[in-house]
Amino acid sequence: MRKFVKPVLLVLLALILFLVGSYGYLFLIRTNDFRRQERHLARLEASYQSGHTAGDELVLVDVDLNDESIQLNRLRLLGSHNSYKKTGPAIGRFFIALGANADEARALRYGYRTLTEQLESGIRTMEWDVRLRGGRFELTHVPIVDHSSVAPDVEGALEELRLYSVHHPRHLPIVILMEIKSDWMMLDPALQPVGTAELRALDQFIEGKLSDRLHRPRDLVAQVQSRGVIEPGMTLRQAVQTHGWPSLPALLGKVLFLLHAGELTTAYYEADPTFQTQTMFPSVYATGVDRDYAAFVVHNTPDPEVIGGLVQAGFIVRTRIDADLVFRQARFDDAWRSGAQILTSDFTVGRSDLPAAAVIYLPGGKMAALRGED
Repeated sequence: MRKFVKPVLLVLLALILFLVGSYGYLFLIRTNDFRRQERHLARLEASYQSGHTAGDELVLVDVDLNDESIQLNRLRLLGSHNSYKKTGPAIGRFFIALGANADEARALRYGYRTLTEQLESGIRTMEWDVRLRGGRFELTHVPIVDHSSVAPDVEGALEELRLYSVHHPRHLPIVILMEIKSDWMMLDPALQPVGTAELRALDQFIEGKLSDRLHRPRDLVAQVQSRGVIEPGMTLRQAVQTHGWPSLPALLGKVLFLLHAGELTTAYYEADPTFQTQTMFPSVYATGVDRDYAAFVVHNTPDPEVIGGLVQAGFIVRTRIDADLVFRQARFDDAWRSGAQILTSDFTVGRSDLPAAAVIYLPGGKMAALRGED
């Protein structure tokens, strides 16, 4: 028996060293991501200061940007999913394969270009997965094993977005879907739960960085009231369903943040039902459109019948063209036929590892389009 003790101990020691070394390596990658983000922001600042010519938004969509009759809910945008994600190291996918399965690990072998590069390519809607780690809001996918990011620090990501917006003052409205993540927290003891107080802190970050570039819930209600519609206590649902969305010209150069539908949205709304302090629109699922704050709907399955009804009712709907890194033309066709205004995909120009032949566009080869008249 004794002759087996030493080999077993050596194997256990080797395993411990492998795990500790792997964790350290993965943590170092994350640290380097933060440093790269800082250098990237410094380069952007210098580039903008040295002279920058904003691109023509008409390259993205065939529409008169000054047409006051076009309301926001007619604009359809093709955007990136997990827009912050960077291709992680093989060792992380190895652990995912051990804990889940090989297919799931392989599906994570993709990443995106910087936020600015995506915006310059025509991306006007993004999805950011937000976690609170050590008191700092971060953009990350799966903690530790797939957490590499082109913009790990939310404050830095907001600054990058601000720089782009300021130097492209007539860009189409940019829509950022913020999904607060709480899964796999056991992988990283530094992760913290997010509640109402933390969402308020996130609001302050967004407000502090983007301020006049924002279109907030209170701005939507104020624009309705500017048309002479004065209804005390007007809800977001009343504003969009009864009186309509703001015009496209009014939203050029603006950024809208959506809080992903889920357990936090009602608490976020109830913290201030007047919407004087919130920067994000709390979205709902299709089952929650009767809520007072319902304006944006998340319905990831591209069901033309369900989504079509929501769009006809005046809501703006986000759906996913593809899932699990698999593109199917039939699903794309359903997403397009549905009329959903926010169309999210992993096969956009934003990807850093995707061959040009695999990149998808909206009909007409555009990144944005107008929904036909009802």
